[in-house]
Amino acid sequence: MLFRSELITRKLKTRDPEFVISVTSVLRKIKNKEETILIDVRNHQEFEKFRISGSINIPVFAIKTKVFLKSKPLILVNEGYNHVRLEQACRRLKKSGFADVRILNGGLNVWKQEGGPLNGDIFAQKALNKIPPHVFFEEKNDADCLMIDVTETKNPDVQYLIPLVLAIPLADNSQEFISKIRKATDSPQRDPFSSILIFNQSGEQYGKVETLIQKTELKNVFYLKDGLNGYKTFLQRQALIWQANNHSKKKLKKCAHCP
Repeated sequence: MLFRSELITRKLKTRDPEFVISVTSVLRKIKNKEETILIDVRNHQEFEKFRISGSINIPVFAIKTKVFLKSKPLILVNEGYNHVRLEQACRRLKKSGFADVRILNGGLNVWKQEGGPLNGDIFAQKALNKIPPHVFFEEKNDADCLMIDVTETKNPDVQYLIPLVLAIPLADNSQEFISKIRKATDSPQRDPFSSILIFNQSGEQYGKVETLIQKTELKNVFYLKDGLNGYKTFLQRQALIWQANNHSKKKLKKCAHCP
């Protein structure tokens, strides 16, 4: 199935480092008792499952109404993905007079990896590094996200559905796989705030990959939930929605009572 170019084209855009802060920096601020306000922007149900101790739960759209926070150093927190949406929020808040608003790089996922304390359901925390297809679609233009296909068998659909992806098949030789991952991510030009998205065909059996990735000590690594198959299904649904919307618009134009 062929998709409209708007669905699959990647118009790469780099992140603005002005709006990003590392987990290490935040932990240091907390240790030094510097004023730091962590705002968890996830929905309330997810916040109740687990959270950073001392963080407060405010939806992104509602932060601008909290005028008492305008002069405070704010750090926006989510699972670690959906960076684009949070960067847009930072820009809007800055225009509204908020002096210091930044995004926790890698979010709760990297916070956990760096040993930052989390309160709540430890089982729910295991899904922190899984990105749903619809969120990946919103983030696909992030130039600072390295996308790696670890599917063992080459799939011709990959470069069409996700342009500019890097193929590093999960081989029987674990050391060879780790070596290739390190080579792909070890670049002096690589932004320290960049992330890595790994996927395979089905989105299953990520366990072995995660174990090997942990040996590389890479941070800010995520996995595409349901893999390429899940993303393709999402694109098919989006295509049908767009087709239905366009059909409705055409019918309205043909209305005899329309000007």
